[in-house]
Amino acid sequence: MAAIPGLTPEQPRETLVRTRVIDNLSDREALVGADVGVFLGLKPHDTVSVMGKSFTVAAVLPQTGTVDDSRVFAHLHTVQQLAKKGAVINVIEIVGCCDQISKGLAPKINGLLPEAKVVTIAQVVDTQIKTNRMMSNLSMVFLAVIVLVGGASIANYMYGNVHERRREIGTLMALGAGSGFVLRMFLLKALLLGIAGGAAEYVLGTALAVVLGPKLAGIRVLPMPTLMIWAMVISVITAVVASYFPARRATRVDPCSTLQEV
Repeated sequence: MAAIPGLTPEQPRETLVRTRVIDNLSDREALVGADVGVFLGLKPHDTVSVMGKSFTVAAVLPQTGTVDDSRVFAHLHTVQQLAKKGAVINVIEIVGCCDQISKGLAPKINGLLPEAKVVTIAQVVDTQIKTNRMMSNLSMVFLAVIVLVGGASIANYMYGNVHERRREIGTLMALGAGSGFVLRMFLLKALLLGIAGGAAEYVLGTALAVVLGPKLAGIRVLPMPTLMIWAMVISVITAVVASYFPARRATRVDPCSTLQEV
């Protein structure tokens, strides 16, 4: 618990809250963050139960826009008793300006507490950025694998389709259809498959993310219409590119040999 010189117990609780200093908090009192106060409808002198122990709300802290808004602050000894961890401290949070940190605040704390791990906000943010970058790269690898597998499947399907319909292709060419017409016919089919596949994968993927996101990751997922554009573009390009060589093969079908088949 920290104290500021000049702050006396006779000062009003409002001053205590504004300066965010806990100097005379009893073991049965607690300070409540702004979000907790709003969520539970708490006011000063109300009673709140935490881990089976009742606390009197000494004050509701003002909104800070930080994680403190969702916390409840109590006397250190009381928290240690409730946690049943003994006389230990897990985390000490120190708020300092950039000038103090640049002058070596973290190394000084590390010198005072050699067994503690001192982590600054910059380190936390840097670690989070590296983690996000790694996950983004991993997602790109998965996307590449999915595109390759999907392209191979579409190409295999189109090769099979050309083989099964070689008599129809030969008949069209015997009636005067050129190789360009046959090529455009198969590529148009691939285009329609790409559009349908892109729309279906966006709807199915979004539905699964919205339903399973809160259950598996505890994160609320909202639909992103821009992803539908990306899904359509990637799906169409994959389908057309994978169908190009099977379509070229269809243009080389010999009408005479196909019409002779029984």
